[in-house]
Amino acid sequence: MSKPSFHKITPRAIRVWQWGNSIGNLFYFIIPAGYSFIFGIEGLHLWLIVTVSAAILVLYMLSIVLMPYLSWKNWRYAVDEKEIDLKRGVIFKTRTLIPLSRVQHVDTRQGPLLRWYDLSSVTISTAATTHEIPALDSVIADRVRRQISTYARLAEEDV
Repeated sequence: MSKPSFHKITPRAIRVWQWGNSIGNLFYFIIPAGYSFIFGIEGLHLWLIVTVSAAILVLYMLSIVLMPYLSWKNWRYAVDEKEIDLKRGVIFKTRTLIPLSRVQHVDTRQGPLLRWYDLSSVTISTAATTHEIPALDSVIADRVRRQISTYARLAEEDV
């Protein structure tokens, strides 16, 4: 059996994920603010608030600077006549094989950030769950969607 030809997602995905993480993770700064509102900022509480705020700031910066790059570096996908192969993960590596005979429908999606960078995500629905190939160029996403749809129809005819 031949080895699948894996494709990377576009490097512009890094910027989209950086923006998404920077906006989404602002919520965590509410924790020390709420704590200081409830207990005040005197004595031991001040040190606890400063320590927690510093830890949140470090994790926030890592989620913006490092994690999007590592996620992009580890994302791969391959589509052939029999299956869709997804490889991803920074700490825990995940490899998902989706038989094309199980594919029910395929969509492309764009949120505001993806639209700004002219990117789309391809979602693959099976009876059990939905899988996603994130942040592809819009033209490539349409091509991948049509390719999966064509292969899924051929696989359905074989069954």
